[in-house]
Amino acid sequence: MCGIAGILAFEEEPDIVVRLAGMLSAMRHRGPDDEGLTIFHRTDRGVDMFGGEDTPAEVFASGTSYAPRKVRPRHDVSNVLLALGHRRLSILDLSAAGHQPMGTGDGRYWIVYNGEVYNYREIRSELERDGETFSSNTDTEVILKAYRKWGPDSLARFNGMFAFAIWDNREKQLFCARDRIGIKPFYFMRSDRLFLFASDIKTIIASGLYRPDVDLEGLYHALSFNCAPRPLTCFKGVRSLQQAHWMRVNHQGSLTQRRYWSVPSQDTRARKAEDWYAELDAQLKTSVKQRLIADVPVGTFMSGGIDSTTVSALASGLQPGIQAFTLGFGVEGEHLNEVAEATATAQMHPMRHVLKIVDAAETLEYLEDMVLCLEEPSSSPAPNYIISKFVREHNVTVVLNGLGGDELFCGYGREKLGRQWKRLRPWHSLLGMIPPLTQSLEKRQRISSLRDLVDCYVYHFSIFSDHEKQPLFRGLLPELNSFDFFRELYLAGRELHDPVETVCLCDLLNYVGNHHVYRVDQFTMWFSLESRFPLLDHELVELAFRMPSELKVAHGKSKYILRQVARNYIAPACLDMRKKGFSLPVGAWIEGPLRSFVADKISRLKKRELFSPQAIDWTVTEYQTRRRSYLQLWMLVSVEMWLERFIDNHRRLRTDLIGSDHGSAEGHGI
Repeated sequence: MCGIAGILAFEEEPDIVVRLAGMLSAMRHRGPDDEGLTIFHRTDRGVDMFGGEDTPAEVFASGTSYAPRKVRPRHDVSNVLLALGHRRLSILDLSAAGHQPMGTGDGRYWIVYNGEVYNYREIRSELERDGETFSSNTDTEVILKAYRKWGPDSLARFNGMFAFAIWDNREKQLFCARDRIGIKPFYFMRSDRLFLFASDIKTIIASGLYRPDVDLEGLYHALSFNCAPRPLTCFKGVRSLQQAHWMRVNHQGSLTQRRYWSVPSQDTRARKAEDWYAELDAQLKTSVKQRLIADVPVGTFMSGGIDSTTVSALASGLQPGIQAFTLGFGVEGEHLNEVAEATATAQMHPMRHVLKIVDAAETLEYLEDMVLCLEEPSSSPAPNYIISKFVREHNVTVVLNGLGGDELFCGYGREKLGRQWKRLRPWHSLLGMIPPLTQSLEKRQRISSLRDLVDCYVYHFSIFSDHEKQPLFRGLLPELNSFDFFRELYLAGRELHDPVETVCLCDLLNYVGNHHVYRVDQFTMWFSLESRFPLLDHELVELAFRMPSELKVAHGKSKYILRQVARNYIAPACLDMRKKGFSLPVGAWIEGPLRSFVADKISRLKKRELFSPQAIDWTVTEYQTRRRSYLQLWMLVSVEMWLERFIDNHRRLRTDLIGSDHGSAEGHGI
């Protein structure tokens, strides 16, 4: 797990090396154990490698042909075609042999890589049988040499989470790829002059080559989906490489993208339920076992729900004494507490249960940091920040996360939305004639106007629906429609007839791949903590989507098959607990310690030209009369905090990120 960055200049661009050095400083949190910077020239001058203050002494003394120099250049190096940078959080092979950027012995291919490929040993063995040799025990070298042998086809062999860039120094082209689910991030900015990429948007800003501004389309959809659906971001000109895609950029700026994996459809062959149970049980164990591979301490996030307790229970059987971390809440968050259920499972297994009780004062102290971490507006402060900080304080470097069970096995009950829509659809004309005097009636009117289950999903999921967003944006974006955008982005060309399969696919691609993993990565990596997701193993994902729907929802129970497997490992209280969600009691805090803070941010937002003040007032009134959720109110607060931090004060932000010793040249903007 690391941070990666690079600048590919299509024409002569000054200060590239200094700018990349600043980018590496800005993402030190993603990799405090080592840093490297490699320069490729337009002429055949060879390759220059540099280290920095965080590069261990043994890297400089490694004796390899590509050992970096001790001093990183603080001045411009002319005629640079590409500069690649890396920040390392050492997980596998902690030695100097894992230093990046890493090159092949012939100097043709070079990689910067973030993530973990869990089956790297098997791939390495296959390559060795074909005569390949290795100088490290890292998965980085395996990826690099697998690409040299198989090219883009190598991606089909990798089981893991990854984002990487490989430079072909002979063909002068950059190959970039992202894992199937989108767990590891890859952001880029392309102009007529250059292509710039990094593991987070803060790092792109830190280059000084990008002047942040608002992407209205990204922000519009973010108000519905809690972040801009990738490839969009809320930053104008910054895009994300989509999940399960690769991209190739050559030295002249030509860019090509391809999808290399898709979620499979249901298996129509007849199989006994017991066979599905056995296969799921075996795959869960394999997935957890793979994600315990590390040369550093591993722990687990463990709420009281089925998913994280099952992962923690299986992990403790393979690694007795593993630390399992749980958050609890005081009186204002008692309705969110899962401490009793988590404790019940912890007492069944050889694990060390570590509990933290969260209070409002501690959380509110970190609000500004949360905005900086998340990089985009959000409808609620995230508990991920608190628990990531807590885990890292216990000297754990890798943590297993139970994310994915609800989305793969239909745990939210969203399949019921279709039944409600079918009941209301025939009454659409009549309902449209009645004034929407209550929130319930208005909701029924909206649902009756929808086209199908996918529209129902988008309407139910959205923080702000289209009819609420258009007035906010003063009606200036009439061409934007989150229903159609969602359908085209995630479901184009796919026929869906089964309601359970439909909502599971929407949740996997949108809620997991666009929202959850993005949020977890931002907060865990802020504390130099690697998060792994056993339930998002792509082979387990494929298994879940091959299953018949009647195994996911049966006998009035959601996640039925997962419950049947989990009951062998977790406490009954976890199986019987009503869904609470992993969140903070923000609604209560808005009425208490956050009241004046919220009022101030709303007042500031109304003074901007971005939104209609009247529409903001309407949202606040609707919240105060309990016709709207606190999520909408906090989303507006979050937008104001985001604008202040990233747009209004971007020059100060860059200085804060990189310090004052990386050059003072300002970027040209785009």
